[in-house]
Amino acid sequence: MTKWVRIGLVLAVLLIVGSLVAGCDGSGEGTGPTVEPTLPDTPVTTAPPAETTAPPAQTTVAPDTDTGETPWWVLLIVLGALFILIIALLAGRRKKTPATAVVPVWRTHAQSGYAESRWLYDNLTEQLAIWHGDAEFEGTIGQATDAEQARIWGQLADRMDQAIADLYALEAAAAPNSPALRAAQGAVGSLKETYAAVIERSDARHSAHAAESGSSEEAEQGAELAAARDHEMRASTALAEARPRLATALTDLSRIT
Repeated sequence: MTKWVRIGLVLAVLLIVGSLVAGCDGSGEGTGPTVEPTLPDTPVTTAPPAETTAPPAQTTVAPDTDTGETPWWVLLIVLGALFILIIALLAGRRKKTPATAVVPVWRTHAQSGYAESRWLYDNLTEQLAIWHGDAEFEGTIGQATDAEQARIWGQLADRMDQAIADLYALEAAAAPNSPALRAAQGAVGSLKETYAAVIERSDARHSAHAAESGSSEEAEQGAELAAARDHEMRASTALAEARPRLATALTDLSRIT
């Protein structure tokens, strides 16, 4: 029911009720008891003693047939009109049920983003990075000797993309408040930082293997090996610092899911 239809219905009901009430009030005017006029006294004449004087005329009151009460059918009409008026007002205030699911869209993205981010946190470890550096150097990536690590590494890129897509979608779906928006943005930044630290740690491990097995002269090889080990140390430190920040970001994200 549109706004103007409701307004028209309300006005029509009020007009009908007002007309009925006014009609009932007008019909009751002048319906009180009717008093017949008193006839003037008849002049008394002197009559013979045998005759008696006629009694004066008595004043009579006509019975009042109108009690002044509103007819029952008018009350029924008024009650019906009030009922229609209430239904119209309630229909105007009734909220439309959303066609989407009960859970808001932003919450769905937040839950999915948190699940993917948590999986990445559990698996973006230095152990995985070292394994990948060794396997890449040895050419054993994907071999059955360590198929589980190979499977995890193979899923990293896709699950990173999915987690970040969900968190970006959380922003686009209008996060419920500023803390929720900051939590989504913080999780994205921490995920990227930790993922990059794992990749860097893996590359540092591979570089150290290459320096150890290099064919350069002894002095040159020593310098390359020292640089490779320093690279490993820095990459390891960066990863160790990135993971706690990701854990904090996930804690913030969990509060809005």
